[in-house]
Amino acid sequence: MSGASVGRHSVADHVARWLQLLVDRGRRSDGLLQSGRAWETQYAAGRWDFLAQLPELARFSVLAGYICHLKPGAAVLDTGCGQGLLLGRLPNSCYSSYVGIDVSGSAIAVASKQQSERSTFLIADCEEYSPAENFDVIVFNEVLCCLRDPLRTVERYARRLKPGGLLLVSLCTAARGSATILWRLKRAYATVDEVRVVHAQKKVTWVCLVLCPAGP
Repeated sequence: MSGASVGRHSVADHVARWLQLLVDRGRRSDGLLQSGRAWETQYAAGRWDFLAQLPELARFSVLAGYICHLKPGAAVLDTGCGQGLLLGRLPNSCYSSYVGIDVSGSAIAVASKQQSERSTFLIADCEEYSPAENFDVIVFNEVLCCLRDPLRTVERYARRLKPGGLLLVSLCTAARGSATILWRLKRAYATVDEVRVVHAQKKVTWVCLVLCPAGP
């Protein structure tokens, strides 16, 4: 490798580290980087119950629509699944199996009420969980801004995709660090589709993204 190439890689690494510091600083100020105990306390207190309300419907429906249209009959892994709201949006014909994981036992207790022979809910930290099986679709629904190392986590899970498998991402643009995370994801993976969902009354925008490790 030439000296110029080494220099370019060094600059790129420096920029990546600088961006990560900015992302982490912003997410700490938003209260998104917190312990599993904190998430459990918030779910137990009903802090996240609003996710089942009408303003959140559109982005859940977009993710469910992507699964039904792009990978009907998929084996789905939903990381940071919370109370299992995405599964509730999925028609039975659109998935063959579903695994939802979340660090909060209270959230999983609610989600497990809809568990069936084709669905499983587990209490697990998605930065540590290592699935034994492979999946057609792996979902990161409003979870990446809450992780210490979101890009490395996505990379690790991407290895558990079946050939032609897809990564689904939803990120609220108001969350600090979301723009940088999206930028880095698009550099690392091929973008199959991208939409922005806007709730006019709440003035909130979400980016919903379909990514493919090996290209569309």
